[in-house]
Amino acid sequence: MQLRDLFDEVSRGDSQVIPLELQQLLRRDLDVSSDWRSAEDLLLTARERLPHQLEVLVALYKLYAYSNRFDEALQVIDDTLALASQQAGFTADWRQLDENSASWHPARGALRTYLYSLKATGFVRLRRGDLDEAWTVLLKLQQLDPMDQVGGSVVRDMAERLLEDD
Repeated sequence: MQLRDLFDEVSRGDSQVIPLELQQLLRRDLDVSSDWRSAEDLLLTARERLPHQLEVLVALYKLYAYSNRFDEALQVIDDTLALASQQAGFTADWRQLDENSASWHPARGALRTYLYSLKATGFVRLRRGDLDEAWTVLLKLQQLDPMDQVGGSVVRDMAERLLEDD
């Protein structure tokens, strides 16, 4: 997996203008699976230089999740939810949100990143074995995104099968 693959499915924001530093990062030829430490260092540096760039946070939490570093992934996901909600203009606490908290469809920019990060929360919690917590998050995602714009149903179906097996 290349570093740029961590940016797949990431909303590029409302403006579609990608800062030069992020463009350069996306062009780096770096195999994450064989050199995840360099990838982490690059993403941490990018996070410092581009603190409001949601794409960098998403790539970082994906790196941690794929590396089975679930606590770190969840921390960065929480940071992403906080920043995305701030940029989109609603509370970061997904438990307080409902279908009227924002204009969820069509999901673009920071709002899409928020929904995508809820999906990531469910996925990481599943991988960590927190089935009940994952299920709760994924049900909230279904409420906020009934059109399944970010593909939460795939993770929710996995969670449902795991809960049935329990």
